[in-house]
Amino acid sequence: MDAAVQKMEEAMRKSKSTAARIMQPHNPGSETDESIETVQVTYQNYCHDDGHSYYVPNQYDLPQKTRMLPAFRLWINGDAMNEKTITNRSAAIIKEPVRPFLLWNKDQIPKRLWNKFKSGWLKVLSTMMEAEGLNAVKMAILNGEQSHVDEREMNLLFDEGMKYLLARHEFIAKNKTFLQWTVTTWSHKINYISVLKNGTLHVITFPMTGVSERQCS
Repeated sequence: MDAAVQKMEEAMRKSKSTAARIMQPHNPGSETDESIETVQVTYQNYCHDDGHSYYVPNQYDLPQKTRMLPAFRLWINGDAMNEKTITNRSAAIIKEPVRPFLLWNKDQIPKRLWNKFKSGWLKVLSTMMEAEGLNAVKMAILNGEQSHVDEREMNLLFDEGMKYLLARHEFIAKNKTFLQWTVTTWSHKINYISVLKNGTLHVITFPMTGVSERQCS
């Protein structure tokens, strides 16, 4: 597992050192954070055609083929730079920021989007937050005390969460391409069936019989 962590950290260092920090069109699935570091965001609910109010605007969708760091950034900071263009006599850009994905729940997200998020994103991101070093920021977000996490702290939190994932699911490191996986691939790889098939084996001794049995965890 230590080798896998070293491999991950080396890849992260290379990614950070070569990433171009330039302003580009908003892309929430990008490997780099294109937003301004000190962002003061006021979130709102958005009224949809079905008459319900949700955390996301109409037609909002998850970015495709999103790797773990951009997904984790959305989980912690939300999509603060989300916007739409209204064309009437002249074009106007309206900001429609989206709350941290950590706050999403089935009652506040449209059903289609929630099902997509639950099946592809929720498992791995919520598992990362079980890391001891992430508990403080998790509680701050849940209590409404956390605003924008800057990129330096984001990378530290992300590294902590990834180390936890690799420690909990050691079989992941056997796949040489795990650093290239998207968030949906990660969620699939650590689901219950996959863990039963590939998970680390532990020896459990039953005190009454002294019989040992190998069991997945």
